[in-house]
Amino acid sequence: MNDSAKKEIPEIVKKRIKIAKLFYPLERKLQRRLAKNLVSGFDDTFKYLNEFAESMNYVQAVKEKRYIIWKDPDKKNNECMFCIIEDITKLSSVMEIFEKIIKYSPVFTYAFVNQKKTGIGVFDIFRFSKFSYLEHCNRIKYP
Repeated sequence: MNDSAKKEIPEIVKKRIKIAKLFYPLERKLQRRLAKNLVSGFDDTFKYLNEFAESMNYVQAVKEKRYIIWKDPDKKNNECMFCIIEDITKLSSVMEIFEKIIKYSPVFTYAFVNQKKTGIGVFDIFRFSKFSYLEHCNRIKYP
């Protein structure tokens, strides 16, 4: 098969692959930068993630004061959702993520889980998608 006969990967698929690789692998300086923003709180995390959203041509918005959503500006699909779990010992926090995935139907969801038991500024990143509804993606920490 020659090159012209090969099918081009659609742009939406390329962007979704990029979303799936947002936090793994992650350079050390980007790990620290993300962890610093997570430690600083929701507003700083929102600003940090917005840099990625803009670079990928997504519109970022907040839902229910706790969830960050990236929408495709053309199709108005929820491409990605982000949330911060401050206290992983509250089962209701984990259950709520699945409720929001059902409600907003994002292609991907990322949860930043504050691992206070391990140390201050330590976060695990979990990715949820139709391919795997609980996948450990990375561990980051801010010194």
